[in-house]
Amino acid sequence: MEKVKLALNYALMLEMMKAKGFNNATIVALLNEGDEEILESNGEGIPTWKTLVDYYHLNKEKCHQALRGEYEISFLTKGALKSLLSIKFGMEEGKDFVDTGEFLDQVKITSENLEALREVMAKNWTIFLQEENIDQDTQMIKIELTHKPVFNR
Repeated sequence: MEKVKLALNYALMLEMMKAKGFNNATIVALLNEGDEEILESNGEGIPTWKTLVDYYHLNKEKCHQALRGEYEISFLTKGALKSLLSIKFGMEEGKDFVDTGEFLDQVKITSENLEALREVMAKNWTIFLQEENIDQDTQMIKIELTHKPVFNR
């Protein structure tokens, strides 16, 4: 089955819920009920969970597919990429990666998480393997824009 394209905010909301320990069945039940108060307790800067509830009710199969991990984020800014690394993989800037301004460097990630990142990451970013197996199961990668902007002077 082809991956569903998912807007960043929906992907981050679903990943926040998973990071809080909710399983897929519980997430579906919360979205079906539409209890924004419980959903907002997962918050972390999300302005309104009503948008996810509304999206769920209009796109149930897409949401179920996304919960199974069969999604790709349609577009990511660098800030959103850093949020994804933090929420989905528990990574911290300065500890697990360095923001050079243009790209993310020295990204230490497990092989399993690298595969998961490749699965969901928007095509506007490219992953480059810098060092394989820096320890037993950790890779060192660099993540940069696929097409860098060119500014005419």
